[in-house]
Amino acid sequence: MNNLLAAILSMVVMMMKTITSHPTGSPGCDYSPTHGHQFAPQSSSDPHNVIISKTELEDGRWWILLQSDINCPLETTYIENHFVGFLVKTESLGHFQPLPEYKVLECDDWRTKAVTHKNRRAKANMGIIFVPIGGGYETTDPEFTIHLVKEFERFWVDIKI
Repeated sequence: MNNLLAAILSMVVMMMKTITSHPTGSPGCDYSPTHGHQFAPQSSSDPHNVIISKTELEDGRWWILLQSDINCPLETTYIENHFVGFLVKTESLGHFQPLPEYKVLECDDWRTKAVTHKNRRAKANMGIIFVPIGGGYETTDPEFTIHLVKEFERFWVDIKI
């Protein structure tokens, strides 16, 4: 009986590990697209054909841009040189401005803020706005950690900008 219980418990744990990537975005702030450890993240730090940048706007907000080298029709699910998913997070003081293109996640700790994709459609250009707390509380530029999914077996984790 103990062997049967151990086998069932092992199957449940294995099933849980394979459900870490979601077409509607990350389920939480501290998840990465490990796909049940079936595939390892890419070893290069730069995603192929995707430019990642951050720019301070005149009003003090920050614009994080994930941009592919092509224009992508909205109705397309999979095309060449695109990405399908992302998670952008920071521990800087402030908040992500809600926009229809992405969803803001509720993080377990008070310090972490994060946004993720809403669907699995191909994306060529995703702009994300971060609003820092004013008053000089932060003396450095906000830092962001990004996970980017190009396709099921090709993804990057812990890209720093």
